[in-house]
This record gives sequence, C-alpha cells and structure tokens, in this order.
Amino acid sequence: MDTGTRFAFTKIFVEDIQAEADFYAAAFGMKEKNRLTVGRGNDAVEEIILTSGRGDDSSLIVWRYVERPTPPVGESVLGFNVTDIAATVRAVEEAGGTVDTPIEEMPDIGFAVAFVKDPEGHLIEIAQNL
Repeated sequence: MDTGTRFAFTKIFVEDIQAEADFYAAAFGMKEKNRLTVGRGNDAVEEIILTSGRGDDSSLIVWRYVERPTPPVGESVLGFNVTDIAATVRAVEEAGGTVDTPIEEMPDIGFAVAFVKDPEGHLIEIAQNL
C-alpha cells in the first residue's frame, strides 16, 4: 500500500552546529542542502540539512536551540514527509501516540509541520510540503 509517506530525515541536537556539519561532511561526504532558522523565542531552532548529494536520499539534520540549552546526547528526532499532515496526526493519535506540537503552517519556507510522540515518548516530526 503506497500512502505517499516516506522516511525523510533524522535530526540530532548538537552544541556546535557548524563543527558537527563539518564533521559529517569530512567523515561521510555529506553535503549541505539547506540551512534554516525557524520558530520564535524558546522554540527557535537553527538547522543545517545534510545529504549525500544524490538527491533521492534521506537527510541528516544537525540542529540546536537558539535560546536554550542543548538536550542530552542520546535522543534523536525521526522525520516523515507526508502528503496529508492532518490525517497523519490523527493516525498517530489513533495508534496510541500523542501530539507534542500541533500543526503549524510555514508558507515562507513551504512546509507545514507538527511534532508528535510515539507511545514511549520518542519525538517524531511530521512535515508536509505546501
């Protein structure tokens, strides 16, 4: 069954975003695809999106909070790109997950995004291209 959903990225929180991006470029040949700063206040984050450069692969995203401390090492964020974010958020809830941050449309960067948690509390970012 093709739902239009694709595993799209993994995010890791880092302290020194540029040094970490440089590490993954040097060690694994990752290339910078994009750089974003989104959100406001305590929720503002800076991201560097890295890929292998093939154009069809999933991304590794190194990110950091702009105004708060970096979370402890060990947790990552899984990301899924979907065609219907509202339906996916409902499916998460029906499957036993919870909504951490409701859907927010960001037309300036062409995405809608929501954060949900699986039944054990692992953070998942769901994104839909607008």
